[in-house]
Amino acid sequence: MARKILFLFLFCCSVFGSGFTMEQFKWPAGVSFLKFLSDNEIPSSLYYDLSPEDQELTTEIAAEASCEVLKDEDGKIDQILIPISDELQIQIFKDAKNKYKIDFTPIAYNESTYTLGVTIENSPYIDINAATGNGFLANAFMLMFNKSVNFKNLRKGDQIALYYTQRDRLGQPFGQPQIISGMIEENGKSNYLYYFDSKYYDERGKMNEKFLFKLPIPGARVTSKFTPKRFHPVLKIYRAHLGTDYGAKKGTPIKAVGDGRVSFVGKKGGYGNTLEIQHVGGYKSLYAHLSKFAKGIKNGARIKQGEIVAYVGNTGLASGPHLHLGLYKNNKAMDFQKVVYTAKENIETKEKVLFQKFVKEQNQKLQKAIGGHNNPAKFVQFDNFIEL
Repeated sequence: MARKILFLFLFCCSVFGSGFTMEQFKWPAGVSFLKFLSDNEIPSSLYYDLSPEDQELTTEIAAEASCEVLKDEDGKIDQILIPISDELQIQIFKDAKNKYKIDFTPIAYNESTYTLGVTIENSPYIDINAATGNGFLANAFMLMFNKSVNFKNLRKGDQIALYYTQRDRLGQPFGQPQIISGMIEENGKSNYLYYFDSKYYDERGKMNEKFLFKLPIPGARVTSKFTPKRFHPVLKIYRAHLGTDYGAKKGTPIKAVGDGRVSFVGKKGGYGNTLEIQHVGGYKSLYAHLSKFAKGIKNGARIKQGEIVAYVGNTGLASGPHLHLGLYKNNKAMDFQKVVYTAKENIETKEKVLFQKFVKEQNQKLQKAIGGHNNPAKFVQFDNFIEL
């Protein structure tokens, strides 16, 4: 906490000419954490002294991630913040002895719920973005309704209503919003969707989408679940696991979780032999610690769901053979177990009462949203915006 306070204090002091300056930069594509340390004359021991789990986490830094660096009056790096998820970041800083240290710290943000009402003038994306200044929300809405509404049939004057949560940081939208319920008129006809039990359903309780993804090793047990941020009560440090681990013998075939195209094949830091497949809708799946790749797997290769793409191994920082499966949407890690395909397409009988109550509550919120009288304040974009 003291380091965070000092970081904010130094930023404020820089405004008044203390000599410290804050710069924002994008994480360079193809650059590993270890190479970044070397390029910036920071001791590589910071990496090698980390636990295997934390070394693996440094592999999660996404290309083009927005990072901040604080420099002293001589242009030397004093502190760096590097996000690895919406919840956690790597903090490199100098201690009282002027030695570099490393820590994993939570990212501070606010989270609020909002209602939004929009009258269509141009298109849902343009109109939602114009009303909120939030392109993330506009994009999430389009993906939410893309399988249940023909956007070409919309007409000027049709209504949109949303109830959603959004994180914000220093007055800007941060991360992906979660739309809890939504309504859009299609040529005067109302279409509703509700986020219930981690999936979207229409008002009758029918699942809106058949999820894209299937298990990579059917029958394999989960040995480590997705954990975006967890404070270790004994070690007093933050830990995270941005994927799902499946235990299996070395050489066990691994199947592609969905249709797509190979976007990376090779070694990747603590993940060892790694395969990445790009899917529709901004999704990407990652398969790590592989013993070998299947025949024909190369960059650009088209992949079908269920096709064998690799084999279980323990390359990289793996204590034993297993598959580390990562799932990302727009380069943000997400929990694969929440979106894996399920045969259930309708709300089960025992859940219907809860679902119907949920629908009634959400419809009341959506009704109040229509007309835009309770819309949130619009986010204002700043050309020189700097995050802390």
